[in-house]
Amino acid sequence: MSSISFEQSLEIQRPLSFVYAYLSDFSNTASWDPSVLQAQKTTPGPLQVGTHFDIQVKFAWTQISLNYHITDMQKDRYLELKGMADTYSLVDRIRFEGDETRCTVHYQVDVYYQEPMARLAPIFAPLVKANAEQALRTLKRTLEGESTDWQPTAWTKLSDRLVLPGLLKFTRRGFMASKSRWTGIVTDLSRKNILITGATSGIGAAAARSLGRLGANLIVVARNEKKAQHFSELLVSEGCQPPRIEIADLSLMQDVQNLIKRLLEREEPIHVLINNAGALFNQRVVTAEGIEQSFATLLLSPYLLTEGLKPLLEKAGGARVINVTSGGMYTQPIVLQDLESEQEDYNGTKAYARAKRGLVDLTEIWAREWKDAGIIVHSMHPGWADTPAVSHSLPKFYEKTRAWLRTPEQGADTIVWLAATPEAAETTGLFWLDRTPHSTAIFPGTKSSPETQAALRSKLNEYVQRFRETPRGNQRA
Repeated sequence: MSSISFEQSLEIQRPLSFVYAYLSDFSNTASWDPSVLQAQKTTPGPLQVGTHFDIQVKFAWTQISLNYHITDMQKDRYLELKGMADTYSLVDRIRFEGDETRCTVHYQVDVYYQEPMARLAPIFAPLVKANAEQALRTLKRTLEGESTDWQPTAWTKLSDRLVLPGLLKFTRRGFMASKSRWTGIVTDLSRKNILITGATSGIGAAAARSLGRLGANLIVVARNEKKAQHFSELLVSEGCQPPRIEIADLSLMQDVQNLIKRLLEREEPIHVLINNAGALFNQRVVTAEGIEQSFATLLLSPYLLTEGLKPLLEKAGGARVINVTSGGMYTQPIVLQDLESEQEDYNGTKAYARAKRGLVDLTEIWAREWKDAGIIVHSMHPGWADTPAVSHSLPKFYEKTRAWLRTPEQGADTIVWLAATPEAAETTGLFWLDRTPHSTAIFPGTKSSPETQAALRSKLNEYVQRFRETPRGNQRA
């Protein structure tokens, strides 16, 4: 057996108790170690000796699974964790010193290689130490609250125009390349009420879990009460506060209206609204209210919900609205004369993309109109992520791209960043991927003019007004 040892001390301007708590939860390594693809706590309940973590690491040209567990912990003094892979093991020993204003972290990593990998230890040593040094630099920047530089580079703008390089950014590799520039998110959200739709699976669930771990008071809007309750139990098992569950079918405007009414009656400010709910429907379906389902769920519903909750957003002071869209919207313009896909053969992918294009347009409208009210509005797209919705709705695409797809957590990262960080409030009305704003149009004829955006809003208002004046189920009468 051969080994590699690395040790470094960090002086961090942050309270000792905070630093200890952050490092104790090793699922945070995905935020501060650029080589970590994914990190999850797999043992329910509080952190303690024996708590396990599943860590996926990219090392050189390979992806490695590490089974980590806490082997020793002494509050605010010492942590020891052991990680096991097929051909090597690691021991992380972390000693803490400090007080209520500062902390010194003494971090030691020992890597033990088994034969025949032990023979390659001298070759691996420089790379292991370089990775460790980079990770600890990012850890220090993270704990001291250093901002992520979100300004797009010249290459970002050029790659969008060249299409193929821009598409490659949608993949897992695109995420990892971007991640190397970031710091982790350590914002305290314990006084923030965050409403998120579509949070019981996929990207929405990943975003809600991350926001819950930052202390947010979550309001989870879901259609299925059983799934919502199961998700609530999962959050509690991970040490989060239980979310408030609101049941509503967001394809039905009456349900949206009732949801708005309930929330307004509570009079609680909403600090962040995340319009995430959605699905791709391969067959054209009309809801019980007579509205095409894609349009109803993906565009009309978030419009009605966001407009209806504006008083609570204003009440919060500095509130944020985050509209989760799709890179697919690049391929389509908004078609005002056919919002419900009635005038041509139905194509679910096209209907989805057009609705998401409309949501990007609404983002820009709200950003302009609500700026003086202090409400920040952004749209984002998560890239290509491995979610149940993608595998179900786009099976051929899923099969061909599965090896390139992001995890739900990677897809959700920018949602969390936009919801939590101070730098995300430095501007409004932008379209984001991987914490960087991107162009909203690549292909000619897809970008909406201000006149088109105004006409879209007018048509959505007509739908809302018609719905309010007509009894449920008779909108087409």
